[in-house]
Amino acid sequence: MCGLLGEFGKNPSSKIKFNSLLKLSENRGPDMAGYYNNLDVKTDQIPFLQFGFNRLSILDLTENANQPIISKSSRYVVMCNGEITNYLDLKNKMGLKEEDMRSLSDTEVLCHSLDYWGIRETINRINGMYAIVIYDTNNHNIYLIRDPAGIKPLYFAQTKFGWVFASQYNQIFKHPWFKVDAKINEESLTDYLRLGYIPAPSALFKKSWMLQTGSFVIINSELNVYSQEYHMLEDRSEYIETDNDTLQKLSNLLDNTFIDYVHSDVLIGSFLSGGIDSPLVNAILSKLGHKMSAFTISTKFLGINEAEIAEKISKYLGINHKIEPLKGEKIKTIIDDHFSAFSEPFSDYSSIPTYILCKEASKHFKVLLSGDGGDELFWGYTRFLSVMDYKHWFKYPRYQRLIWASILRRLDNKVSSCIEFDSIEDWVFERQSPIWISQVKKLMPQARHSFFTQRLYTIPNSVRTSKEILLWLRKNEFYGHLQRVLLKVDRASMAHGIEVRVPFLDKRIIDFSALISPELGISHRNTKYLLKNILKSYIPENYYLQHKQGFSFDLNTLLRNELKEDFTDTLMSKNLFGNEFIDSKVIYDMVNNFYERKGITNEWGLWTLFSLQKWSKLVYNN
Repeated sequence: MCGLLGEFGKNPSSKIKFNSLLKLSENRGPDMAGYYNNLDVKTDQIPFLQFGFNRLSILDLTENANQPIISKSSRYVVMCNGEITNYLDLKNKMGLKEEDMRSLSDTEVLCHSLDYWGIRETINRINGMYAIVIYDTNNHNIYLIRDPAGIKPLYFAQTKFGWVFASQYNQIFKHPWFKVDAKINEESLTDYLRLGYIPAPSALFKKSWMLQTGSFVIINSELNVYSQEYHMLEDRSEYIETDNDTLQKLSNLLDNTFIDYVHSDVLIGSFLSGGIDSPLVNAILSKLGHKMSAFTISTKFLGINEAEIAEKISKYLGINHKIEPLKGEKIKTIIDDHFSAFSEPFSDYSSIPTYILCKEASKHFKVLLSGDGGDELFWGYTRFLSVMDYKHWFKYPRYQRLIWASILRRLDNKVSSCIEFDSIEDWVFERQSPIWISQVKKLMPQARHSFFTQRLYTIPNSVRTSKEILLWLRKNEFYGHLQRVLLKVDRASMAHGIEVRVPFLDKRIIDFSALISPELGISHRNTKYLLKNILKSYIPENYYLQHKQGFSFDLNTLLRNELKEDFTDTLMSKNLFGNEFIDSKVIYDMVNNFYERKGITNEWGLWTLFSLQKWSKLVYNN
């Protein structure tokens, strides 16, 4: 997509330093670099402003569409990282003619929208995937806006000199205003160990944040700030059933929505797995007349190789398809480049095949379509069913559950280990965590989560019924696990200067999914019930997987072979990042136990610690 950088405060950093920080996001937008400042109106009452922008040219490849863009009224200065997918509809509603336009870009239409409707109304009208920064030259307010699903990143930080905001977190902590007082946020470090990433609005260092999904922040001319949510995945009082009428409405909505994601002046490709979501994207757009080209990763490290299934689907749909083999030796050669692509600590190791896939795809395309979001919105994970199967156990005290489970196991009955947790949410949290809570307590005896993470993994007292639990689980996935997935895809794709569009996370589909009655585990056990029924009208059921397999590989084998030297050298170092909070002796014991095969192996937990140290070496200290 693009990369943006800005500062708003008392005294500017030098333009040389500012441009060096902007260059950090050059991979996000290698086609052009833009700059703006407000020196012409700067007074003691008006803070100094600098904007920098790295552009990835997708719509209107001419310099007319370069950013920052000043609106026709000259009131607004705008930077937009992403795509406003309904820009043609907005253009028609405003009655814009060719003579009204300086370019054919979506950001040009966004500027006209601001002049026409104002900022608040425009925020509610736009759709797509975006991180937007707006400077209102009338009142000298800065607006930071992030899309409803959190597809595009936007960080900001408060310093004694003013505010800094950027697409990449390293542009924040390396900024001269910020780095002089940078201190690790212990709660954010705890969140990272438990989740493998730091969820918004938190960030690794104090007084810095990632803008929350579906929200905006206003920084006024006195450098005060306040935020507001404008879109949330809300629970409803009434729901529609998953009948044929709903199926047809959703099918029509997917057609009308997906078509907005192929507007481009460059070639578009797509990811293709053996599951439900990406085949559905490819099938619908093929039906609508778009010539699709798909990419898939194949690897011996996968338990089930989805490449073979994806190839079968592509042949059935008649689309071009490239399969990229993934080998352990190849991972070894790109591992440092992979970690350098993440401006914040991140430990989902499926980012490695994602990184390689994006690298290969970038040789042919600047835009790729993804199927992400379908699992979270339409109950696609089998772990939802596990909760439904065992939720009744949590009506009883833990000690009773343990007694009954012991008896049942002696009678050769299988009982989930979930009964060992105090609550459903503790169990859900543990299943999504790379490092178990027992290990975290050893690593960080004073571990404490951020308020947002505590809230995300707490079931409200009002939740009682099966339907209410399913709704809570979906919201937990949308604002939890999905954010890790989106972060992974954004960073891996942007490292190679390609844009990944996520049509399932269109605001219209998010809102429609919120209307559907949750039935999984209540009236049926079929994950993604509606999406599967739509897909089988395009592809025979025996062509695709009924359950998601994931995009991963055998990490255990990799750590014991190709990456062993790098892994041990990094984690056995005497200069570990965060050692004032993390007990390094516990890390050494975990590494030794892993290679000596003592106790239960938790390679993802070790990878999470390894990722933190690699990030420190390659990004933080580089």
